[in-house]
Amino acid sequence: MSGKDGAGEEIEHKGIMKAFLALLVLLCPLSAFASGITATSYLLVEKESFSVIAGRNYHRPLPPASTTKVLTSILALERLGEQDSIVATREVLSIPASRLSLVPGRSYTAIDLITGAMVQSANDAAYSLAVAIAGSEDGFAQMMNEKAHEIGAQDSHFKNASGLYVPGHYASAYDLALIFRYALENKRFDEIVGTRYFLFNGGTGDVRYMNHNRLLFCFSPSVGGKTGYTRVSRHCYVGAFEKDGKTYILSILGSRNLWGDAINILQEIYPDVPSRRDISLAKARSHVVLASYHITTAGFVGVRRHERRCAKLKRGRRSRLHRA
Repeated sequence: MSGKDGAGEEIEHKGIMKAFLALLVLLCPLSAFASGITATSYLLVEKESFSVIAGRNYHRPLPPASTTKVLTSILALERLGEQDSIVATREVLSIPASRLSLVPGRSYTAIDLITGAMVQSANDAAYSLAVAIAGSEDGFAQMMNEKAHEIGAQDSHFKNASGLYVPGHYASAYDLALIFRYALENKRFDEIVGTRYFLFNGGTGDVRYMNHNRLLFCFSPSVGGKTGYTRVSRHCYVGAFEKDGKTYILSILGSRNLWGDAINILQEIYPDVPSRRDISLAKARSHVVLASYHITTAGFVGVRRHERRCAKLKRGRRSRLHRA
């Protein structure tokens, strides 16, 4: 092969590659490559106006996993007294984790079950609330759907109180944000959703549960949120954040890298976000002082929002791990 022929083939190859890349850009916007967001669907909105700041496929119905419990909890807060007594039935023994390990025949307060559903993502607590309110989980699911439509969530349909996967149980990121916005108007929900630690006495001693929402431990603008995961739904999340007197709501469905996705999206409004190390440290089941934000002692149920507005420290400060 002559040098001229080789050069011609190289030019032709480059032309083919350019055409291929141009086609990719047409089919997939550049932002999809640049963002690195793994979620199938997400939405970031300003709470009051509900104006969209960032999003993708946010009207697409998808399995929402335990973010379902936001609707379960707000319904329970509206229909039960906090000290109402709820007796666990034998069915709680067959409900998969996460759990509070409720004991059949034992009585629990409604507020403990609501907090357990939100903080520990306890499926047995969500089920028990549903049965106490509607007599059956099917009946409660009907109430959930009626409430969702009342709120304006038209791309959702719920079949259980926990979010455990069943066909036909779905919600969109847009609907999750709507439901979360509605729930935040309830002051008790606002307190519970920001609770870092929950002390629960199931009858055999106190157990301390840590909130699954890592952003509560490493990002001071975080108001609170609810995580979710099943093998089918992948990682899901809905939560709220504050900045300059405004509240923003983020919902994510179908993520393979939940906290990485959340941080990427939040960079739309926050110039300073937690690092990968901050997120990793926030997983520790104890009090943590992180490099970017100083988190004060968490306490238990009823942590108020002003206690979450912790002092921001300069980046680069050495992280320290403390026992709670």
